[in-house]
Amino acid sequence: MVTLGVTSGIACYKAVDLMRDLQRAGARVRVVLTRSAAELVRPALFEALSGERVGVELWTDWPAGEESEGGYARFPHLDFARGIDAVVVAPATANILGKAAAGLADDLLSTTLVAIDPAETPVVFVPSMNATMYENPAVRANRAVLRERGYALLAPGEGALACGEIGIGRWPGNEFVLAALDRLLNGHGRMAGRRVVVTAGPTQVEIDPVRIVSNRSSGRMGFAVAEACWREGADVVVVHGPTSVGPPPFVRAVAVRTPEEMSAAVREEMEGADQLWMAAAVSDWRPVEAAERKLKKSDWDGILRMEQTEDILARAAVERAPGTTLVGFALETDDVPEAAARKLRAKGCDWLVVNNPREEGAGFEHETNRVFVLGRDGSRTEFDLMSKRELARRLVDLVLDRAAAGAAAER
Repeated sequence: MVTLGVTSGIACYKAVDLMRDLQRAGARVRVVLTRSAAELVRPALFEALSGERVGVELWTDWPAGEESEGGYARFPHLDFARGIDAVVVAPATANILGKAAAGLADDLLSTTLVAIDPAETPVVFVPSMNATMYENPAVRANRAVLRERGYALLAPGEGALACGEIGIGRWPGNEFVLAALDRLLNGHGRMAGRRVVVTAGPTQVEIDPVRIVSNRSSGRMGFAVAEACWREGADVVVVHGPTSVGPPPFVRAVAVRTPEEMSAAVREEMEGADQLWMAAAVSDWRPVEAAERKLKKSDWDGILRMEQTEDILARAAVERAPGTTLVGFALETDDVPEAAARKLRAKGCDWLVVNNPREEGAGFEHETNRVFVLGRDGSRTEFDLMSKRELARRLVDLVLDRAAAGAAAER
């Protein structure tokens, strides 16, 4: 049984589809709407599709003497809070986040939330709002308070918003809401209690205030790995450069731009990490000196003097704590097997995931990838062309299975 709280964000119409997806996943869904949400999506729609009584008002939803599902007909807020497996508030406005953080209870939904112990019953907030509202210091503080108290919050997506502005605040997608519930309700997988750091996407180095040197990495492979580790129960942080897609909404994301920023972030985040997955395409070269002003055609010959950037993967191999698993990613186009073997030895990682962008459907800007994996133990594992999300799951399985086999052999 899931209680679905719906507030008056413009995405509240999407809560209807979310309710249907929850039902398809096998859940009974009871809906509580705020008064403002009921002005945008009528309660009768949820009632017809759910087959359950829908709550809006704190005192008048159950006539005197009428039976109720939860057995608390005289107290609707308790009726929606008892005998349930989880609560999902979607969309969650700045208003409901503030009420929940402050413990305010002035309507049916906020009173229901106060009547629930998040340590006993998972509560998932799905924020969706204007980007400026989402980044407002008060809203950020409220989100932090809720996380500290054990509530789950999904990060919204980025892109075009209903108001016409561009930024963070979009509905993240039903699949991510269901994934969060699945993890909260059905166990934490083989990586429960482990901390994982993943790097993803490109970096940028400046030529002048206008021009940069970068690459075509989309970040999809790294983000897929982060999602796969999260689904296995890990506490995941993603350090990512400027990407064309956003990170999964249930991991902590650290956005960087330059190789130096990525290096500093990795060094800070890797402390205490059990696994490092270095999937970012870090710039190998940078201009020796970036121009302070835009270079004009008339006074620039177009020649750049470049110097190498720090090898973040090799440094992580040296600085990682004993027992930390290090997985590197390499892209090669020539003499691929030999180049990969040399790189595995040189970098000092435990596993090296290798692909060739010349192969159809593999490499940058694709939803798919084809790789082989070299292990420090001398193993080589081939993976056929598949979606990056499926590949990420297979890679995580490979690393976990080999670790389990090694531990069993030592016993």
